[in-house]
Amino acid sequence: MSKKLLIGIGAVIVVIALLMVFAFEPRCPDPTENIPGTSTYRPECDFVDTAATASDNILDLWVVYDNTEAFQEQIQAFQSNNPGIQVNVKKFVNLDEYEDLIVNEIAEGEGPDIFMIHNSWLPKHLKKLLPMPADQPIVMTPDIFRQTFFQAAADELIVDEQIYGIPLSLDNLAIFYNKQHFQDLIATSDSPADLWEGIQEQVIALTKPDNSPERFALAGIAMGRSDNITSAVDILYALMLQYGVEFYDDQEQQATFANTVSGIPGVDNPGVEALELYTSFGLSSYRNYSWNESITGLSPTEKELSPFVRGKVSMIIGYPYIYETLNAAIQGQQRSGGEHIDLEDIGIAPFPQLVSPDEATSRDTYASYFPLVVARTTDMPQEAWSLVQFLSSADGQQTYHKLTNRPTSRKDMVTEQQTEPVFGTFAFQAPFAKSFKIYDDDAYRRVFAQAIDDVVKNTKTAQQALTDAQQKITCIVQKEKGLLDIETDCEI
Repeated sequence: MSKKLLIGIGAVIVVIALLMVFAFEPRCPDPTENIPGTSTYRPECDFVDTAATASDNILDLWVVYDNTEAFQEQIQAFQSNNPGIQVNVKKFVNLDEYEDLIVNEIAEGEGPDIFMIHNSWLPKHLKKLLPMPADQPIVMTPDIFRQTFFQAAADELIVDEQIYGIPLSLDNLAIFYNKQHFQDLIATSDSPADLWEGIQEQVIALTKPDNSPERFALAGIAMGRSDNITSAVDILYALMLQYGVEFYDDQEQQATFANTVSGIPGVDNPGVEALELYTSFGLSSYRNYSWNESITGLSPTEKELSPFVRGKVSMIIGYPYIYETLNAAIQGQQRSGGEHIDLEDIGIAPFPQLVSPDEATSRDTYASYFPLVVARTTDMPQEAWSLVQFLSSADGQQTYHKLTNRPTSRKDMVTEQQTEPVFGTFAFQAPFAKSFKIYDDDAYRRVFAQAIDDVVKNTKTAQQALTDAQQKITCIVQKEKGLLDIETDCEI
């Protein structure tokens, strides 16, 4: 008998034996009948639907920009306090793709339980969010929220006395400056001025024109344009806040920022004057002209960050996260042998004010932040909100701050963070950081960028540019509120 035949017969015998075992093996009862204490109970037949268990006890958390390690310690603690709950964190870096994905996933009943949303997106996506339930085990009331978190967050995240989100930080605009330039070229101060009037004078002293393709051997500040400045529109928003602009009418159905109304003495048209101040740094007809299109020609995608790293501009304006971007760029220049400043030469100063704090009733800078919100589609609303509260607690934010350097959103933590040598300025400014209600962030940015361009290119006066912008923003608002047909062309 051949070897192959023997192997085949052996395999048949094994199969028959297995079939006989399974045929005489007592079958497990239905899971609902496998009850301890009954004659049919068999421990080996305990029913555990691992797929269902996982699905029922997983919280999906989507975050923007932050590395998942920034949440690891807090989430491990939360899971220890809540056995059986697993938290999965996913990071996103492309905001446009992220927003589209959120919208599509929630529309299909899918997506995360908890996610970060930019504060300017809230009005547009409010119906997709679940406010904190009244039966939450630990309920944070709106009054407690206002006592705990800064005004910007309370103004935006409490809607009709319901809490729709909690921020882990409150980013705001400040000036990044080259310490060496100020020491060498400014006789009266070694840091940026407190007021815009002083900034304009410092820019005049710092700026050095030449005949190079960039037209500047040294630029005083990166301001005045929209195409090659990262936070151009945000800086304009901050100036509008300082000038006391009333962005909308009382019903929030009409934009009013181009109207001639102001509570500041000597300011007749606050919106127009804010736009004129911003664009003055990009117009050669002004003494404080210091920024043009060519100055970012070597690295157009990096905008003002590249000239700053190469020591070609003394001041730029941005949020806390650009410090790490600058650090990485300096290291890149070191490796390639390119021009660069030293990281130790970067200072951070408060956002300049229009009026002296001694005379003004308040200070203003612009707030931009990503609160945690809960999706209406979540199957675990109480657990989701418990995690949001846990992450935004003082202990949770302390860990988050150590790993991200983002300024706190909590009033009880700001005093300690203000003393930090590099990032203390952002904590100092958090109490007076503010923002406008934005009904369509992308559309607003295009409208205001166009207004800046119209002025810099001398195609329109500041009044004309802002009046056009006001009409377009009114159109956007009325479409979002259902006062205009959704197909209406706002000519953006």
